Amino acid sequence: MAKKITDIEIKSIIDSEISNSLGFMGGELSAGRKKSLSYYMGDKLGTEIDGRSQVVSTDVSDTIETILPNILRVFTSSNNMVKCEPVKPEDVAIAEQVTNYINYIFNKDNDGFSILYTWFKDALLEKNGLVKVYWDETEKVEQETYKNLNEEEYQLLVDDEDVEIVEKDSFEDEAGLEKLELIAALALKQNQIVPEFETPLLYNVVIKRTSKNGKVKIDNIPPEDFLIQRSAKTIEDAGFVAHRLSKTRSDLIEMGYDYDEVYNLPTSDDLTLNTEKLQRNSNIDEYPVSDTQDASIEEVEVYECYLKVDMDGDGIAELRKIIVAGSNGYQILSNESCDNIPFCSLTPIPMPHRFYGRSVSELVEDVQLVKSTVMRQLLDNMYLTNNNRVAIMDGMVNLDDLLTSRPGGVVRTKQPPSQVMMPMQSQTISQQAFPLLEYLDTVRESRTGVTRYNQGLDADALNKTATGVNALMSQSQMRMELIARVFSETGVKDLFKRIFELTCKYQDKERIVEINNQFVPVRPTEWRNRYNISITVGLGTGSSDQQIAMMNNILERQLQAFQLQGGQEYPMVSLKNIYNSLAKIIENAGLKNVEQYFINPEQGAALVKPPVPPQPTPIEKIEFTRIASEEKRKTASLELQFKELKSQNAKMLLENEIKMKELELKYNSQIDSAQLKADAELNKLLVSESIQDFRNATNTPKLQKEIDKLDGQPRKNKALPGTEPSEQS
Repeated sequence: MAKKITDIEIKSIIDSEISNSLGFMGGELSAGRKKSLSYYMGDKLGTEIDGRSQVVSTDVSDTIETILPNILRVFTSSNNMVKCEPVKPEDVAIAEQVTNYINYIFNKDNDGFSILYTWFKDALLEKNGLVKVYWDETEKVEQETYKNLNEEEYQLLVDDEDVEIVEKDSFEDEAGLEKLELIAALALKQNQIVPEFETPLLYNVVIKRTSKNGKVKIDNIPPEDFLIQRSAKTIEDAGFVAHRLSKTRSDLIEMGYDYDEVYNLPTSDDLTLNTEKLQRNSNIDEYPVSDTQDASIEEVEVYECYLKVDMDGDGIAELRKIIVAGSNGYQILSNESCDNIPFCSLTPIPMPHRFYGRSVSELVEDVQLVKSTVMRQLLDNMYLTNNNRVAIMDGMVNLDDLLTSRPGGVVRTKQPPSQVMMPMQSQTISQQAFPLLEYLDTVRESRTGVTRYNQGLDADALNKTATGVNALMSQSQMRMELIARVFSETGVKDLFKRIFELTCKYQDKERIVEINNQFVPVRPTEWRNRYNISITVGLGTGSSDQQIAMMNNILERQLQAFQLQGGQEYPMVSLKNIYNSLAKIIENAGLKNVEQYFINPEQGAALVKPPVPPQPTPIEKIEFTRIASEEKRKTASLELQFKELKSQNAKMLLENEIKMKELELKYNSQIDSAQLKADAELNKLLVSESIQDFRNATNTPKLQKEIDKLDGQPRKNKALPGTEPSEQS
């Protein structure tokens, strides 16, 4: 087994990787970015001559500032810049929640627009734009003071894990002591056992409360502070990546590093002498140089390195996060394993098999240089034309008068002016210069796609054919759409994938966030086993006005189809489809809250109340009262008849039983029992027929319903009380 690598060997490897990396101070890459910054700022070219024109064309700045708004509009025209698409049916609900939450993290937890603006501008100007996305577990420390706490309240503070007692002052609770003494005296007076008690105390405490708040953090990285291995094609396959930054000694100690180790680190002027940083701040009157005597705020050069190295000697290189500080021999502050490199890069013009692409600035720099030169010569020529040189006869003209050029000025001569002075005519170059400037603008337009039409600078655009203008606009739009597509498929998609992965890995607590004017609980722990959700960057189609026009057209077609359906939902269009079109129109108009204008049909159905029946008129109320009284009278009459029938039935049954008993006693030995039974059955049959006649007379649905109400149960197909169906013998 191979030998484990030592700290000395790691220092040597890191020192070599930093010195040989792309982006280290010096080299062609650094010189090119410095040049681009100079051209963007419109700095002097270095060829200026005193007394001559020093004008500088601003083609680089104009081009970038024209492209940038168009690209930003593509990504910020809607609420959700990125959409998560599920790959399985069971992931649909989670994908929608993930979409809303990762966009919330980007726009609300971080300043999403500022991040995009700086990121895209760095790429357009300095080849590659870079951001760093990571999980930031920050600790918030607050100091609080509490007074007159009793024992229970004080114990609650002590038991809190996030609380540290800084100061504590205890004293007797006089009011509590008097209360206990009264209780003891009362117990003694009533000949009860006096309870034992301790002198109560009150506390004045000063505490330090530490709360942890973890979230996804996104930082823009200046291109000059990013280092990468020369052979790397992408960040993922790089064997070495580093972020160069400046930290004070105080910052390092707060991060948990050893005090003595931090204060032994040497300070470095490399960061303050970085030519790219100096160029970036060239428009500032004076670049700040720290000359403080406080050692705690002295700045130290720190490198956050991501290195693939075989630490355990198993022959396989692992990714390590190693933080080193100092210069001319780095000191290792930390060394730990990590899962990935937290940087995302994008470039407007990718170069195959290279990490760094080309910037838009590179396409225009030579045009700006030539235009500046031509403009300077043209202006100098105009100055000479308006102020011609004069040939004079030496000694015949007063030079002071000649050099003092003012309206109404006098030039003294010793001979006639025509004989001793002769103006020297300068040949104008405007006829050659202006066509050349026009040609240079054409070259810039063909390289970048930024034309006078999409800049709004061509006053003669209306005089040109619509077909030609549209063709030029289409070509320009294609260039910018390509840059937007490259940005979305590379850096932007990688950024949101990392946001999703970090959230699933580190956020272990439920969080309630406001999404679409609703507070929604989010539980990223439910997403940890669902990394199969793909991220799609939603690129807009055209401007907001174009999208609104398109959606209005779609809405019109939907309403036509809805009318063909007779105002009924389905089979072609539903109310939900119409609502989605209206919501998109509201969104493209720049209004975020759709619910202020239209209600979602799915939510509105639950809010619809059943229709209230119309109230009867006074005449209808009188008629209803009369009908109710009539029905009540009929019901009472029916009830009385029913009771009389029940009474008659019971009386007949009783008489029948008495006769049977008499017959049975009188003729028990003489009359056949079968005959007695037959007589009894005959009497029952007569009674049953009498009741059936009554039923037939009152057999109407309305009367039957009233009878059922009186009896408390349905009477359909049921015999009347006191009667039983007879069997025919």
